[in-house]
Amino acid sequence: MLKKESSMIPENHQIESLLDLNWGGEVGEVVDSYLLSPLREFLERPSKKIRGRMVEIGFQLAAKGNVIESFNENRQWIENAGILLESLHSASLIIDDIQDNSEIRRGEPTVHRKHGMPLALNAGNWLYFWPLQNIDQWKISAEKKLSIYRICHQGLLRAHFGQALDVGLNIFEVPKEKVRATCLASLELKSGALMAMALSLGAVIGGADSELEALCDRFGHAFGIALQMFDDAGNASIEGAKQFEDLLLNRPSWLVATAADKLTQEQFNEFKKAVKQLPHSEVLKQWLNQNSLISLARNEASKYLEQSLKILNHEKLETKTSEKKQLNELADVLMRAYV
Repeated sequence: MLKKESSMIPENHQIESLLDLNWGGEVGEVVDSYLLSPLREFLERPSKKIRGRMVEIGFQLAAKGNVIESFNENRQWIENAGILLESLHSASLIIDDIQDNSEIRRGEPTVHRKHGMPLALNAGNWLYFWPLQNIDQWKISAEKKLSIYRICHQGLLRAHFGQALDVGLNIFEVPKEKVRATCLASLELKSGALMAMALSLGAVIGGADSELEALCDRFGHAFGIALQMFDDAGNASIEGAKQFEDLLLNRPSWLVATAADKLTQEQFNEFKKAVKQLPHSEVLKQWLNQNSLISLARNEASKYLEQSLKILNHEKLETKTSEKKQLNELADVLMRAYV
């Protein structure tokens, strides 16, 4: 069972030594109030912990010999890596919510709505750095530490490239024939990158060679893309604050990608006209009821997920039947969760 992300946040009594100030006096309580306390509250909110689970599976894919024994010997580092990934993901959610001006996250007001934008922006950015700072304290080989830093740096860099696409681009201004590829690039750089980080970190801790690490990276990207496809389709069909958010903001999404790829030009134009009526959603809801775009997006996501799982049919993983079964079961759970 993965520890809570909030367990990673330092306690009030630890802050003074961490700050290492020459001047400033006792500011620990102030830092706790305006940085750490809001983060603890956010990190305590319920989440699926998917990326932490992927770290565990990545380790199992790479571990040799008695996997259970090896897992128990490395449990602390596997848990640390899981918390690291979930914390980085939480940081991205805080920043995303600011950029999207979202109101709700994990069933409660977003951090910037609850604590103000300046504090939320600072807290989200701090949460990108603090988990990486802790890696130096892990009692693992220098070689594995270097690989972990490399994987995290590369993944965060790719995610920020993806976010640039997300916040800077009006997807409805992209030519129809280029929409699908543009949306897939956004999904790969953001959702794919984080999932690839999770699987690759677990694999490195498990002793993966470069070929197996590359295989885990490839599957992680594909699995993350598939997950986001189901999420995008699910958000369009579930009433609430997040419904149609990507469409309202003209963001790349799997629903738009499916519309551009599968609809005629006339149908796509009708879809765009309905989207332009947002935040008044009646026209779009009526159009979706009369068309099969959401179910079509889900069906295409299922096909993509099925193809992604075939990546695991590799000679380096031919003995990992239990782990591949776990991934198939996790995929099935996730697919049903977003329907």
